[in-house]
Amino acid sequence: MVLDHYGPMNQRSEQLVLNYLSEVGLASYGHLTAKERTAFLAELRSKIDERRRTAPDDHVDTVRGILRGFGSAEDVVERECGGRNLDLEDNELIPDRPQHANRPPPPWRGGPSAGLMGLVEGPGRADTVAGRKKSRARGTGPLRGTALVVRTHPAEAAALGLMLLSVPWWMDLAFVWVLAAALVALSQVWNGRDTWIGIGLPVLACVSGMALWDGDARYVDEYILESLTDTGVIGLGLANLVCVLYLFPRVLRAAERKETAARPV
Repeated sequence: MVLDHYGPMNQRSEQLVLNYLSEVGLASYGHLTAKERTAFLAELRSKIDERRRTAPDDHVDTVRGILRGFGSAEDVVERECGGRNLDLEDNELIPDRPQHANRPPPPWRGGPSAGLMGLVEGPGRADTVAGRKKSRARGTGPLRGTALVVRTHPAEAAALGLMLLSVPWWMDLAFVWVLAAALVALSQVWNGRDTWIGIGLPVLACVSGMALWDGDARYVDEYILESLTDTGVIGLGLANLVCVLYLFPRVLRAAERKETAARPV
């Protein structure tokens, strides 16, 4: 019985736990120091193992249900940190990097290329060229951020794009919000609160706009249709604009964490 509970048959269950802990560790970047992250993940692993021991079996579906009970990686980190964000330049929270880590890697390891002049004039000139390229990259922040979100989280980028289509208050485009709401509900990036805001706020604004309609209709279906096309779409469009401004920075942070984790050391 013991071998069946913890034996080779449950390697897939163990891999699920390891993948979940990896996602939590990635989500905690920028919220916990390296020492705090290690202790936090160890404590979380202990809680998961405790629930696995008390479960009737250790099959994949059982472990998946246990992990689902803890919530998404972002939810777990948010409960632990309470919105805390580290200052990445605070030397008391982040240990100093070794001096060689501040040097850009050579071009053959993914670093900036200064071309032939970089080989002739030495690393100091190459560092200057790389610094100018980095400054130009920072100058296109919004465009680069949008491209990063599209590349790393295409479903969430599509949801935001569909929301923007309903902003001009055109009735023919207002119904694309239904597709945006479905993508928001299925997102693994936005947490539960973000999902409620992304779906609930447009619905509430649309209903409020319909309630403010001062027209006249004899039947209920006529009232719904006329008020929706007249004032309801206005509330829906304004709410979707607010949702985009609220949801985009959150998915951008997730995209930046993913890019940082994939960046070669």
